[in-house]
Amino acid sequence: MCAIFGIIGTYEEAKAKEAFHTLAHRGIDAQVTSVRDRYFLGVHRLAVTNVTKTPTQIISRNGVEILFNGEIYNYEALAETLRLHAASEVDVLHEAYRVWGDDFVTYLRGMFAIAVIAEAEVKLFRDPFGKKPVYYSLDTQRLVFASEMKAIHSLIPLTFNREMLTQYLSFQTPLSPRTFDRHIYQVDAAEMITFVLAEKRIIKKKYYTPLKKTEVIENEDHAVQTLEKALLESVTLRLPKEVKFACLLSGGVDSSLISAMASLKQRVDTFSIGYEGYEKYDERPFARTAAEHIKSNHHEVCFSKADFLQTIEEVVSSLDEPLADPAMLPLYHLMKVVHQEGFKVVLTGDGSDELFMGYRTYKEFYDLELAKGLEFKGWLKHYFKSHFSMHKEWEWYKRIFEGSTLFRSTAELFTDLQQNRLLRMNVKDNHSLEALEPYRKEFEQSGHISPIEWYSFVDLKVMLGNVFLQKLDRMSMAHSVEARSPFLDKEVVAAAFSCTPELRMLKPSKALVKSVARKYLPEEIVDRKKKGFNYPYMEWLQESGELEVIGRIQEKMHLFNEPELEMYLEKGEKGMFKQHLFSLYMLCKWLEQKGL
Repeated sequence: MCAIFGIIGTYEEAKAKEAFHTLAHRGIDAQVTSVRDRYFLGVHRLAVTNVTKTPTQIISRNGVEILFNGEIYNYEALAETLRLHAASEVDVLHEAYRVWGDDFVTYLRGMFAIAVIAEAEVKLFRDPFGKKPVYYSLDTQRLVFASEMKAIHSLIPLTFNREMLTQYLSFQTPLSPRTFDRHIYQVDAAEMITFVLAEKRIIKKKYYTPLKKTEVIENEDHAVQTLEKALLESVTLRLPKEVKFACLLSGGVDSSLISAMASLKQRVDTFSIGYEGYEKYDERPFARTAAEHIKSNHHEVCFSKADFLQTIEEVVSSLDEPLADPAMLPLYHLMKVVHQEGFKVVLTGDGSDELFMGYRTYKEFYDLELAKGLEFKGWLKHYFKSHFSMHKEWEWYKRIFEGSTLFRSTAELFTDLQQNRLLRMNVKDNHSLEALEPYRKEFEQSGHISPIEWYSFVDLKVMLGNVFLQKLDRMSMAHSVEARSPFLDKEVVAAAFSCTPELRMLKPSKALVKSVARKYLPEEIVDRKKKGFNYPYMEWLQESGELEVIGRIQEKMHLFNEPELEMYLEKGEKGMFKQHLFSLYMLCKWLEQKGL
């Protein structure tokens, strides 16, 4: 199942069917609805498991109906535990809910959004890391929930929330549970929400945290062995048995390791993407080396300027809200080719950098933390406050000397002071911390104190959960392709957080992952210097005149202070602030497409 939809309350059947149909791209193999006076339920299915069994109705048992989007990788083991014979995933979910109640979700290994509908209440569950989305809107007339906001927007017009501009500019997207729509929210990762229908009351509960340690690993060899065992099991669980699958292969250590482990079971297909004429951005030679080593059936895709411009139009029209990650455009194109080649499932290397400290900035921030110990820093605090600079290093030192939270996720783009200068609204310094407060509270309550563990945890929530996984889901499901990420298995994540901070920060970066990878990959892949994902998106936007949309929206909505906006446009011509400018472009492109 790959899309769920429901209306509980008053509705018009024709409009409900129209809204449900907007999710058809997520599941092209079957669709099932359940229609009654006070509710409309629907599921679109992408057949990956039990492909020969075509559902004809939404199953109701013991007065409960369950809608399910995603994959439960351990459903066969759970069926055995629950003494079920020849059971489907939905059969297992029904029985697990009957036996364990709300705690059933803690037994699941997989990615999912689940709706449990009973007479008096509706419960929504989302997987531990936020791989599968579910949104909702509740008013006095009805509750509506859906896998994508477009289905809700088919019933309830978009009400643009200008206040979310600050979260978007800070973190490349509004952070869960908020969205750019005032009346639509998303269920957070690892969250269960109960809607008590008669009282129009909402109860939220977290059922999982990666911060709960089952053991403490201090020995490097033990850490490597634990990681390898967990990752091998995770990859094996995610290999589909009934449909064609492929691995996305960039030539980096993470995707190469996943591809190599998958190839232990069978010859695999691998896909990589590159940019003809832009060798400094092109990683296809590295991907080719890894593919040759694991003897995969390798596919190379070229992403041209023409592809880029066409993809922008397709992506913006399909996005429910803007996303400031330029990597989504080549990913969308790549997924289109994957679908055309007949694959329904891909494996990816997402999650490794956040779990095993792969970003260069982690080391930079950790070194900066030492400055907090300076005994006489009052003068420095006042100096930095009164001498503003656009450089990110200025902002980092200011935070250190004023005692505020230094690291606010790798996703951070515009600082609060940059936003205050750019936007025609008052943005207070450290405003961005308000959105991170739930994460900070969860972290502090767990008893963890290491900055390294904070970096990993907040990136798991923000960079990965809100940005990368949103991108991965939307770009893959736009083409009815299911993306599976073995690093984002509860056992792999537990292995990472069981390691001491010192082990996770061993040199070279991602030392634990690389120690595992040496058994499976050549040295030139394992030891190559990490290269941040990049391609000539800004050059193509400037050459094509696409950036003019910023001026059109500015003339219409007056969002920005003109001198500051001009500064970003001028700096962009010199190759500076590229992603800052891309975020403004995507925002304005989306606003224009929505007719706002």
